[in-house]
Amino acid sequence: MERYTWHIMGLCEVRLKNSGMHLTDEGHVLKYSGEPDKRINGVGFLVNKKGKNSVMGYCPTSSRPINIRLRATPFNITLIQAYAPTTDYDDDRVEEFYNQLQDIIDGVDRKDVLIIQGDWIAKVGIDVWRDWKKFCGPSCNAHTNERGLRLLEFTSYNDMVLANTIGKHKASQRYTWHAPNGKHHNQIDYILVQNRFRSGTRTAATRTFPGADVGSDHDLVIMNFKVKLKIITKPKYSRLKFNLDKLKDPSISETFK
Repeated sequence: MERYTWHIMGLCEVRLKNSGMHLTDEGHVLKYSGEPDKRINGVGFLVNKKGKNSVMGYCPTSSRPINIRLRATPFNITLIQAYAPTTDYDDDRVEEFYNQLQDIIDGVDRKDVLIIQGDWIAKVGIDVWRDWKKFCGPSCNAHTNERGLRLLEFTSYNDMVLANTIGKHKASQRYTWHAPNGKHHNQIDYILVQNRFRSGTRTAATRTFPGADVGSDHDLVIMNFKVKLKIITKPKYSRLKFNLDKLKDPSISETFK
């Protein structure tokens, strides 16, 4: 985290039981949510030592979604880390996953900045970009699969956009997953941000960083985000002026007794 000066990192496949918090040797804080009896799946957030005091709370919903809330001015920020079921699971489990996410979103304060990130096991392609360009950009796969269409439906329902597809990026900055044989690559990890805060996304810096060695078949996807906020102005009050000389008139002073 020090190398790239990241403030918070979302994690998938944490593979820790139950939910909890862990303090690293460097002073960062890991908040995670896993399965109750198995070291599989799991999601979490790694918050750097400078930002850990901004955490207002977190909710370990399950081993698939977890959400955390950060104190900010004048809007707080809610982040959700998501890990979609793999292709080994049927459509019912996928819908259960999206329903869990929607329940979390429905409970988020409307004033909060909402960001959702994770491994969606979904391919969104240029073949559907023109029909969905409010919700995704042109830096994506060649073709869209069924999971990709489901993700776009979810994104449009919540008026969000796939932030790491907006900018113009070369292939190495788009791919997020690599097959063990090194021959196949895909973009299946996305960061979603509300369209009303789309202008706060630095598109050139919101992409995959293949140079970050994390010991995984996934590359890190980074979003550089700055919210453009309006200055909150205090209401102006006019000061009342009283003509005390009029109180010398008995007919007027009598009304104030």
